[in-house]
This record gives sequence, C-alpha cells and structure tokens, in this order.
Amino acid sequence: MPNETLSFIQLDRVLGTVFGGAVGDALGAGYEFAQPPEASAIAMRRGRLTGEPAGHWTDDTAMAIGVLRGAARYRTLDTLEAQTAVAQEFHDWYYSHPSDMGRHTARVLGRTSTASEMASVALAVQGEDPDAAGNGSLMRTGPVALSALGDDEQIARTARAISALTHAHPDAQDACVLWSIAIDRAIRLGSLEGPRAGLPQLSPDQRRKWEAWIEEAEQNDPATFNPNGYVVHALQAAWSAIVATHDEADHFGAGLRRAIAIGDDTDTVAAIAGALLGARYGVTAIPYGWRHPLAGWPRDVRGIDLVSLAVRAARGDDRDGWPSVSTMVPAYERFSPRGATYRFAVDEGVIFGDFGALATTTTDAYLSLCRIGVDDRKVPDHEVVWLLDQPGNANAARVLADTADAIAAFRSANKTVFVHCVRAESRTPTVAMAWLIRHQGYEVESAITEVLATMRSAAPDESLLAAVRHLVTNVFDMHHF
Repeated sequence: MPNETLSFIQLDRVLGTVFGGAVGDALGAGYEFAQPPEASAIAMRRGRLTGEPAGHWTDDTAMAIGVLRGAARYRTLDTLEAQTAVAQEFHDWYYSHPSDMGRHTARVLGRTSTASEMASVALAVQGEDPDAAGNGSLMRTGPVALSALGDDEQIARTARAISALTHAHPDAQDACVLWSIAIDRAIRLGSLEGPRAGLPQLSPDQRRKWEAWIEEAEQNDPATFNPNGYVVHALQAAWSAIVATHDEADHFGAGLRRAIAIGDDTDTVAAIAGALLGARYGVTAIPYGWRHPLAGWPRDVRGIDLVSLAVRAARGDDRDGWPSVSTMVPAYERFSPRGATYRFAVDEGVIFGDFGALATTTTDAYLSLCRIGVDDRKVPDHEVVWLLDQPGNANAARVLADTADAIAAFRSANKTVFVHCVRAESRTPTVAMAWLIRHQGYEVESAITEVLATMRSAAPDESLLAAVRHLVTNVFDMHHF
C-alpha cells in the first residue's frame, strides 16, 4: 500500500505508535527496578532512576526519536545513508550525557568514534559477549515500520539493520522484526495480530523458537516475565500484558498499567507495549493528561514535534505542504477565516475562534483542532488535536471529551487558552459544547443552545453533534489519568 494513501484513521494510529511508546516509557520510568506496583495505582511520577519530572521519557524514547528523525528526513530507513543518520542521532544522544543508558548500548556507543562505524563496533562488542541479547533495540523499534508500511520484507530488513547498530544478536534482531511487523498490521488493518504476523520473515529454526515463546506469553500471567532485561522476556512481557487486558474498555491504559505492574525494567516493557497499543488504538485513545507532559532528549522536542515527525516518516507532506510548511495561511485562504473570537461568561480565560485569529490572539496555551504550519506555533504549550470536521473520526466523543479536559487542565494551572479550527464552524463549537458539559455543569442540550447562540460561525457537522450528545453515556471516565 503506498504510504500516500494513508487514511485519517491510519495516521491517527501512526501518531499513536510514537506517542504510545513515549507515554509507556514515561509512565514506566517512575517504577523501574522497584517492588512491582499495583496496576490500579500506577500514575505519571518522577523518574525513579533518572530523577526527571513526571512525564519525561528515558533512553527508550530518546533513541526511538533518533530512528524517527531518520525516517522523517529520508522517508526510508532502508539505505545506508538513512541508517548512518540514525547512528549519528544515537551518537549525539550519547554525548549529551543521559542519566540512564543500558550497559550494552553504552559499551557500543562508548567505543564508536563515527556514526558510520557503529554497526561494526556493535558486531565486535557482540563477539566479545556472544550471549548478550538485551532489550535495548526492541525498546526503540516502534518507528521502524512507519516508512515501509505494507512491505514486510523491507520492514524486516530495516528492523534488523537498526537493531544491529547496537544489538547484533539474532534474538534482538528477530524481536525487532516481529514487533515492527505487528505495528504495521495494527496501523494498516487495525488488528492486534501481534508478533505472529512477522514469523514468516524469520529463519525456520528461529521461527520455531519464537512460536513457542509467543505461545508461552499468551498462556501465562504477565507477572511470569520478570525479570525482563533479556529481549525475549521483554517481548513476552509486553505481549502478555496486551493479551491479558484485551477485553478492557480502555485497552491502551489497561495494557500499559499491566505491563508496568510486571515490574523490573518497567519503562522499557511499557514503551514496547505502548508502541503496539498506540498503533492499534491511535493517539486519540491516549489522554491529554499523559500526552501533554511528555518531554526529554532532545530537549526542544514536544508533542507537536512528534506529530510532525511521525506524519513525515509515514507519509511525507500533504498537498498543502503540511506538516513541514512554514504557515497554513495560503492553504486556508480558500476558506476565508474571519479572525473571529468568542468567549463565554462562565470563564473568559478560554477563547474560541478560527485560524485567522491564531496570529492575533495571545494566550498562555493553544489547542489547534486543524493543521498548522511550523511558524504558526505560538508557545511551548501548543497542542494539535487529531479531529475531523466530518464523519470518519475513530471516536469523536472521546476526542471532544479529552480536549475539554485539556482546556480544564490549562485553566486549573491558571493559564489562558485559545481553541481554534479553520473557520470555527464545526470542531471548535463542539469542543466548546464538550467543555461546558464536562467542566461547567451544563446539560447537553443547554450547552448546544448556548454555543450556537454565542458563536455566530457555528454550523456543526451532524456527526460531531451526535458525539456531543453521546458524551455522558459513551465516553469512559478520563479523569483517572
């Protein structure tokens, strides 16, 4: 399937792969190598080993971003040039003196002088310790499938090559192949076939071993797979947690919590599980409370940057040049946004409007419900919400509820916030309705009436109005995040 044909839902899952891995990593960072926590008690907290604030990712995501940057820049990972670029990202990260790094990775990177020699150094290190097969390449494999969706052979080839930059052991390479192809299936087909999908890409001997290991993961309690530093056990732990929580209403959140409750290398197992769960359910299944605090190396990368990198890696820029374009002003001229803004008496610290008002409205935080260019960004607290103004959303009610919760979170931090789409016709009004319902005590029909009376530009699509009417009964409670 050509990457250019990716649907809105498939791009939702592309973003989910990247955000899911980062969220799992950050969530697990607070529990590394401690007494296994109760799943129900797990929340974002300060990194146990890194000391970084809650929401900060560790080496897992820092290295995954290196892979993602290479894929975004070259639209492939299947060339020596792209692989060397990824190696350079690893090299730069190593010399940023991170607070957390796997021993095997440190041995390889510490002996690497130039990016072009990294794979050969890794092979030499492997020769000195032939049985070394840690989870350090599996933890970062999430982005590998993005630039080769629909091509199992290319995914397998690149998964092996990216693994071999630091981890040359056959088990490590095979694990990356299996997980990357599982991610491909989740993104393209919305399935959780899992690691079995990639078995045809393994040698017959390795396939037999992995079939047994996968079956073991599916038939045993996730807690069985502690410790999980060995790459096979890490994959088993992540897959077992996903299988064990398959019937949960919030499979994404339940799967991550179960992965972390296994204990031991919690950030890595949760990063692995999160990438696949995110690939299946999309970024729209990941609550704002987990997405927004994400941060780490590189220090200038925020959630809005992850959106851009993921889309560029999987599809490249669209016909309007997004996400690389400097501004979306020319593209939106055909819609004639008027620069309108609207407020509600219940809280005038929240401003709703259209794209035309983005450049002229000054607030502490921004929620863009449409595509924006690189120079259209206003402040670090600027999020892009993945929402269509027509039928075709994965779960419009959930996105509206989550965005309303994001507004409330900004206001609880005493930050003013501007919320906009292109013309403030459909997405912006329905987000306003959701905010009034969830956080200002409005009944559903009263919120709809209030917004339609206040926002003169409002003409909501029926699918989004239906989502508003289903907010109370159709959205699981997000406040526990």
